[in-house]
Amino acid sequence: MGSPAPRLDILAPLSGWLVALDTVPDPVLPQMVGDGISLDPTSCSLLAPVSGTVSNIHTAHHALTITSDNGVEVLVHIGIDTVMLKGEGFVPLVEQGQQVKAGQALIDFDLDLVACTAPSLLTQIIITNGEVVEKLTCASGLVEAGKSIIMTLDLQGSAEAASQAEGETLSSETITLTNPAGLHARPAAVFASAAKRFAADIQLQLGEKVANAKSVVGIMGLATVNGDQVRVLATGPDAAAAIAELSQLLLDRCGESLDEAPAAAAPAAAQPVQQDSAGVLAGVGASPGIAIGRIFHHRLQEFDVVEAGAAGVVEQQNFTRATEEAAEQIETIKAQLQDQAKRAILSMHQELLQDPDLLALTYAGLADGKSAAWAWRAAFSAYSARLEAQDNALLRERANDIRDVGRRVLALLAGVKQAELDVPAGSILIAEDLAPSDTAALDPGKVLGFCTRTGGATSHVAILARSLGIPAICGISQAALALQDGREVILDGTAGTLNIAPPPPRRPRRKPPSPVWLNVAPPNRPCRNSRARPAMAAVSK
Repeated sequence: MGSPAPRLDILAPLSGWLVALDTVPDPVLPQMVGDGISLDPTSCSLLAPVSGTVSNIHTAHHALTITSDNGVEVLVHIGIDTVMLKGEGFVPLVEQGQQVKAGQALIDFDLDLVACTAPSLLTQIIITNGEVVEKLTCASGLVEAGKSIIMTLDLQGSAEAASQAEGETLSSETITLTNPAGLHARPAAVFASAAKRFAADIQLQLGEKVANAKSVVGIMGLATVNGDQVRVLATGPDAAAAIAELSQLLLDRCGESLDEAPAAAAPAAAQPVQQDSAGVLAGVGASPGIAIGRIFHHRLQEFDVVEAGAAGVVEQQNFTRATEEAAEQIETIKAQLQDQAKRAILSMHQELLQDPDLLALTYAGLADGKSAAWAWRAAFSAYSARLEAQDNALLRERANDIRDVGRRVLALLAGVKQAELDVPAGSILIAEDLAPSDTAALDPGKVLGFCTRTGGATSHVAILARSLGIPAICGISQAALALQDGREVILDGTAGTLNIAPPPPRRPRRKPPSPVWLNVAPPNRPCRNSRARPAMAAVSK
């Protein structure tokens, strides 16, 4: 006799009364593929009905899908026609791709607002992949959120379903990377974004090292280079499809053409080390050209954050709002840009806002009672430090991107408006660190050139400077930070030097005035000319 088919209990996501699905007056329901139950809610915080992965969350935040650990897809849709609210009244507390536990808060919503503006508050709980379910049993009556069982699923006992329930891991063939600089930030962001579309747990393997394939930071942390051999590993209901699509994506270099890849950074030993000399500070040439202007210092804002967090889900709500607003800010900047390279860099920043590794570390801090600002700062600081510890110079320079995204969210959490980079015309900008988003917004009509203490020729700041045609130096001498505002300097972005004692400008020599001739003979003395001239003064011309 075979073993019984596995079972899965679905918990009530809200408190309220259960309603049979076929009695719900929703014209869209007949188009839904799946069976389930409806619930008339009395609570306003949607809880996870099962443990699993948030495989999809609607942009209007009124619906999401959780894929359980054994492959069951549970769709929860709050209210009827609530998509028309376009997110008003809904506050998501989780991100797509995030692992959740049964009973965990997923979405908070304004019960009164939704009730007054939507046709109904009836919330549908649908099993969208009924083929894995052998039998579905629904409860009835009054239920309590996170505690009452509203459905019991007897799952199919097939070998395939059993292997998925046991977590069998599938692997791709060995794939040789042909990206000139390996999976640096932009191809890593493309790969992670594609991986997030699958419910399966996906990893990228390089030798003995593995990384979360849905994490840009994790992929970059592998420090891959051209010619490395990797495998895609996947566990879950759509593992085979994930491996097929992601393997092809790697073979296609994640959409990166050979001419748009950044040049691999030369080993440190091969890079000439310049020394300061009298009146000249040295760095690394990041963007060619010569600029003559006056120094203007840019210093990063400091943010004061408290360590202890507020009670309940307040900090999680604050964090979710801040990341969403940060994504909107970046999208606004992208919309103003025509250059595809700049847009790609900012798209990578948007991907970092949804990075599961960064989010998991932040959520761990929130679970320990830290404030959202404190937990987020600790998370992005740890990951930027992780990249800066890499041997690969190209990856070390991407730590600045994480700090840029991190500071954007941190400013929103701290309630501080980030100061705009207002630079006077004719400036040579000097900064300890310059964010890629600030660099993208520089006005070449005002900023004639810039120097940064950090970074290198393959940093996104340098790439942006070259696209803007602004001469730039990275890794400038520490002495540059002490120079006085308004001092005239000459920046040579090709040589990587800043002349802080330029010679005074050469003034053109004035033409001597024409001589004045007095054509009057002195008294009692004959005129030296053989001819007598009129007794008048004349200026020779």
